[in-house]
Amino acid sequence: MPRHTSAVRHYLRSALAANTLKAYARDLERFKASGGQIPARPEQVARYLATAAADLKPSTLARQAAAISYAHEQRGLASPTTSAIVRRTLQGIRRAKGVAQKQATPLTPTLVAQLVRPLRCLSEAQNQRDAALFLVAFAGGFRRSEIASLCVSDISFMRQGVLIRLRRSKTDPYQRGRSVAIPQARAPQRCPVRALRRWLAMLAALRNLDVDPADAASPLFCRIDKHGNAGGALNGASVGWLLRKRLTLHGLSTEGYTAHSFRAGLVTSAAKAGVPVWAIQRQTGHRSESTVHRYIRGLNAFECNALAPVL
Repeated sequence: MPRHTSAVRHYLRSALAANTLKAYARDLERFKASGGQIPARPEQVARYLATAAADLKPSTLARQAAAISYAHEQRGLASPTTSAIVRRTLQGIRRAKGVAQKQATPLTPTLVAQLVRPLRCLSEAQNQRDAALFLVAFAGGFRRSEIASLCVSDISFMRQGVLIRLRRSKTDPYQRGRSVAIPQARAPQRCPVRALRRWLAMLAALRNLDVDPADAASPLFCRIDKHGNAGGALNGASVGWLLRKRLTLHGLSTEGYTAHSFRAGLVTSAAKAGVPVWAIQRQTGHRSESTVHRYIRGLNAFECNALAPVL
């Protein structure tokens, strides 16, 4: 294994996202538990992938192959995953099993408005946090990691609404950052700007402080215990958990709903309303039109039909 200085090791680890490194570690544990080892021979990797295909999706297997390759790269070894037998085994698995991905059910503006209604079984702080969280997540078309990483200092209120600064995201690993504008809604109960103002006032009271730029590191959305006390920042997984919790408390099905339902819901609702793809991309940060098209779900074949305006 090559020796590096601590600084080099730090930046080598920083080349990949923390979540990617965690996923790779789990993948390698599974590979080794099946009898695999590093270094591995191409035939050994191919056999592992073929066996694991009975339980895992092709996309998961591709990531596991990447984890095995990364483990070899870190040791200065040639990767067995570039061999023809591994590449063709993965190709055969994709063809045999298909690569269709399970997609989150999109939320609608009406359903979001229903979910943010106060519930008596929750504290006022929990109701206000969830209302701001859900309305902002939908309005910005944010990923769960993006909404969970927001700080108070990322929020700037303006006459037209609120400007939210994303310091980094999945498609912006080098932290160029971008701003997302969220205008005020006509209906007060559906307005993310009003909900955010109420939540910030509540947050200041919970922490007994003035919410201003001096609190730059203060997380915008935090955990709240059953006594109404504010805790640390939410993580990405918490966003989906809170969504499913409120669906259940409102007596609604949770089937198909994940944190990604906010992002898919914004894209689908905007497309249905005739918003051009470039404007949707500006809001969500999608790099390509083809990716946006995959997010447009739940429309029947006659909705937004290209021929309808021509006839």
